[in-house]
Amino acid sequence: MAEVRFIDATRVFHGMWKPAVDGVDLTVRDGELLVLTGPSGSGKSTLLRLLAGLEPLDRGSVLINGSDVGRTAPDKRAVSMIFQGFALFPHLTVRENIAFPLTMRKSSAKSAAARVNQVAKLCGVTDHLSSRPEGLSFDIRQRTTMARAIVRRPDVVCLDEPLAGPGVPLMMRGRSPIGSLQRELGVTMLYATCSSEDAWAVADRVAVLDRGTLHQVGTPRDVFLEPASIAVAQFLGSPAMNLVTAAVEGRTARVGRLAVPVSAAQLSSLSGNRVVVGLRPEDLTIGGEGEGIRAVTILVRDTGRDHLVTTRTTVGGDEVDLVVRHTGGPLPVKGENVVVGVAGGADVARFHLFDEKTGHRLAG
Repeated sequence: MAEVRFIDATRVFHGMWKPAVDGVDLTVRDGELLVLTGPSGSGKSTLLRLLAGLEPLDRGSVLINGSDVGRTAPDKRAVSMIFQGFALFPHLTVRENIAFPLTMRKSSAKSAAARVNQVAKLCGVTDHLSSRPEGLSFDIRQRTTMARAIVRRPDVVCLDEPLAGPGVPLMMRGRSPIGSLQRELGVTMLYATCSSEDAWAVADRVAVLDRGTLHQVGTPRDVFLEPASIAVAQFLGSPAMNLVTAAVEGRTARVGRLAVPVSAAQLSSLSGNRVVVGLRPEDLTIGGEGEGIRAVTILVRDTGRDHLVTTRTTVGGDEVDLVVRHTGGPLPVKGENVVVGVAGGADVARFHLFDEKTGHRLAG
């Protein structure tokens, strides 16, 4: 196990005007499963490659257990990488796939066999050592890949979009054994994924990146409840948070007939006279009358357990779409006029306010 630290980690690819990873400061705790998440191109994979030594740092440092590994060769860093799709060698048996890193390092046959048997037992693939990957279930293939990653006793395991490959069945994305295996093995792990749902399924903590910048680090619950920026709010959740820009008058921002309170602390942090109001679909309700946001229904989608109702309204002269997670009451139809309200009688805790110019959350 190991602690990993990125200090001002920066990587600029040739010909690019903006760093792929820009001054990232991040600590991964000993034995932790930290998920790096964010949209495609946010710098997740580059950060993993900086740790593994597959990309050079242009500025900053990478430390493993307090030692700077910036100039250490990749094969000397004790970092294992698992790439997209859990690629295994199809012509090799499970035993041979697991043993491959040891074979490449010319370990003795006796010591390699003993280590393979030990790791196979830890990862639950002992009964499949003589089989080839193509005949195995997706679960066993994942376990085999994990066994191969830890067979040489790495300090850190990095997974780069492992569930994003075309060979990964959609129904298996939520049943991956990665999280349980990591906790059983106690290995420090960094897992990069574009899917916030995959992140939620396995993470101890999540680190959200956007355009090379680290926006927020915290438990899935903390990041979901208090997104630190518009970028985080837009990325997390399915569907994502509704965001509406509104002018501030006194201590209130108005979205339609809905009055959004702005605290004194939030006003003092505001860089202009407009805020971005965030409302999650599950915090909104639909009614036919009363105070709220007057809108028209443009789409109703049945998810199987509830309905996602997309409504359209006008705020400050701009058309805005609001998605509501509708779980009870009469279901509107396309073209119907409705009033979108806030659950709990416009509970202040359900409003998320962000500075329009900086994108940062307004605390308080």
